[in-house]
Amino acid sequence: MANAKHTGHTHRVAVTGLGVLCALGNNPEAVFTRMLNTDTGIRALTRFPSDNLQCSIAGELEREQLAALMSDEATASMDSCARYAIAAARQALGDSGLVIQSFNRNDDGLESGYQSMTSDRIGLALGTCNGGILSLEKQWDLTALDDANTANYPFYQQGDDAAHALGLNGPVITINTACAASGNAIGYASDMIRWGMADAMLAGGSDPLSHSVFAGFNVLRALNPLPSSPFGSRYGLNLGEGAAFVVLERLDKALQRGARIYGELCSYGLSNDAYHETAPHPEGAGIQRAVEMALNRAGVPRERIQYINAHGTGTMANDQAELSGLRKVFGDTITVPISSSKAYFGHNLGAAAAVELVTSLYAIKQGFVPGTLHYDGPRDGCGNVNIIGEEMPRLNPQYMLSNNAAFGGHNVSLVLRTDSCGTEPHCQSSSKQSARVVITGIGAVGDWGIGQGGVLHLIGGSSSAEDSDAGGKAPFSLKEYDKSKYERRMNKIAQYTIGAALAAIENAGLTESALADIGFIYGTSRGSTESISRFLGSVFEKGPEYASSIYFPHTVINSIAGKTAEKLQLRGFNSSLSTGGNEGITAALYAAGMIREGSLSVCLIGAGDERSELSDRIDQAKGLHASRYAMTEGSACMALASLDQALSSGAKIYAELLGFGTAFGAAQHTTDGDVLLCAAIAEALIQAEIGMHDINLVLLNSVGRAGETEWEIEVISHMGSQPVPPIICLNEASGYGESFSSMLHLAAAAELVHHGAACGILRQQPLLEGMRIRNVLTVSSSVNGSYSAAVVGERRE
Repeated sequence: MANAKHTGHTHRVAVTGLGVLCALGNNPEAVFTRMLNTDTGIRALTRFPSDNLQCSIAGELEREQLAALMSDEATASMDSCARYAIAAARQALGDSGLVIQSFNRNDDGLESGYQSMTSDRIGLALGTCNGGILSLEKQWDLTALDDANTANYPFYQQGDDAAHALGLNGPVITINTACAASGNAIGYASDMIRWGMADAMLAGGSDPLSHSVFAGFNVLRALNPLPSSPFGSRYGLNLGEGAAFVVLERLDKALQRGARIYGELCSYGLSNDAYHETAPHPEGAGIQRAVEMALNRAGVPRERIQYINAHGTGTMANDQAELSGLRKVFGDTITVPISSSKAYFGHNLGAAAAVELVTSLYAIKQGFVPGTLHYDGPRDGCGNVNIIGEEMPRLNPQYMLSNNAAFGGHNVSLVLRTDSCGTEPHCQSSSKQSARVVITGIGAVGDWGIGQGGVLHLIGGSSSAEDSDAGGKAPFSLKEYDKSKYERRMNKIAQYTIGAALAAIENAGLTESALADIGFIYGTSRGSTESISRFLGSVFEKGPEYASSIYFPHTVINSIAGKTAEKLQLRGFNSSLSTGGNEGITAALYAAGMIREGSLSVCLIGAGDERSELSDRIDQAKGLHASRYAMTEGSACMALASLDQALSSGAKIYAELLGFGTAFGAAQHTTDGDVLLCAAIAEALIQAEIGMHDINLVLLNSVGRAGETEWEIEVISHMGSQPVPPIICLNEASGYGESFSSMLHLAAAAELVHHGAACGILRQQPLLEGMRIRNVLTVSSSVNGSYSAAVVGERRE
């Protein structure tokens, strides 16, 4: 609940707390000690049988630390992914010396060396590859799922549970970009601080060891039956498990309170290979773009990088591709010391980036950098590189890079200053004129088919309206719409998203040659639940050794964004996220921030849902069967651009994005809930520099469970504006899609502002008759009580 507006000034970000759980130990000091002794946590599997699989070793948590973790009764109802995350985040918070104080009370008398921060000024960003998949594995039968475990499966549930357990009310998000997820989460968290949305963030990742995921890597023949040797002679990876978190906070506040500072997070870069769903681009083009973006955003010359913690999984394709990409940045002969930490504790999937960063920062604080266990000389394609061997060398780098790559083609690179973090800037300037952000294209696929230029003329015009069995399903076929973008067995949500993206791109007048450099940020709560069901069915019914190689890549829900990027060649800044209802506004907030600061000039955003039997069971478990709105599926995309870019290209401008707000943990019919919902709206209004009296219409994306919509309308109605602007929820006509509906309401707001009056399905609304619509407030709620708001207005002269 920040009182921030985008003036162009950005705060610098310090790392002040570390926490980790992995196969080498349950705190940074214990892990460092074993790393220094060249120990590995890779050992014989005990968690599940592996007799019929090619590999029987992994980096498991030790039994004692797992037992201690599972003894926490307060988290017993949660999935292990959330429980791991909470344990690591608590460590990091304790290490930082920050104490979270509820936003609605004062608490004096803290011990010396500690400092309180109100819960509305601190949030959480969690990265995960597999979400709550263990909650489905517990049941091992998709035909007889129970509500308690199934409710814990969604990816967003992991981040929400962690934030709730820690008492946080600031921005909360789950990033799902597979093995790049926790690096992306740390980057996103730093943006929240830089842009004034929070003063501190807990950021990291979590992934427990999963039987079905292990089976998936087995069927891809990616596992090494021996301890892995990144860049060395042994091909293949070892899976691990764990969680790690950092506390990020404003550098000025950290210095003011005398906090221990492990480093400064200067910036980060994201990209997509746009090449293949599981294989990296062979020339490392994606990792090259991520590294170059990170360095450019940070203002740090490549010559100042003195250590690189590589992704280095140990597979032939990844190691060669990563080094090929780094050569394009640092030269054919790389003299910068490079190591991969994965041979210590395994590939921790969505937690990998966070575990590797935390252990690197702690080691650097002791005067060392991680080694590369089992390295016995370069394999083909890995020569002319300064690979650090088994022994951890003494090194105090001024700047370091931390790289990670993922299924779906997503890449992340973090740039950190690790020598000292005083008041002198790490780059020439941290303040510049903030760009204005406008909406230039709209495309959507729903039960009406496909359309562009708006959504209000589509809603209620279902092509399946006469089919009582349609059940909110979209009849769209990408094969029929554009066969060149279709491929065999492509799941429905990927088809919807590619269709909506093509429509938005055409509507925005973007050329094919321009797509490679634009950003793409996508939100989905569940991904392709049909593909996930097919994969889990192959494991549960036939056995892990018969896991489906066809459907395994789609268990990571960033596969939708990845497939869209591949088909449309979207190779720039790429991310995929989950919030459980606010995906549209959250994607817009993220993209608008990147455009405002000048890191992007154009960004495509999207959100989508897919119906299936598994999706229906999740709905029941989450209480969505009690919603007054019918469940639906589809995807909506919008093109955003800086005002200067839109004007220079002659693009149609629908509306301007003026401000955003967010708050987590709003329980309905409570005083705190009222305050938090109002705070999210107030923050958006403050950023937009307008008051509630300037809002002509409120579009409310409500989940619609018993009493929910009424409470939200009542709270919004009492925010001080008289007369109260009309408050309309489109879900009555469009149906409710957990991710889709948030973007649909945002697109409708842009359409209304562009027309300046009611249009489409709202043309007959008596309250809007004769009204001049200049500013629309869009409010969206999540399943777990997170609220996001956006002000969409006329372009200001």
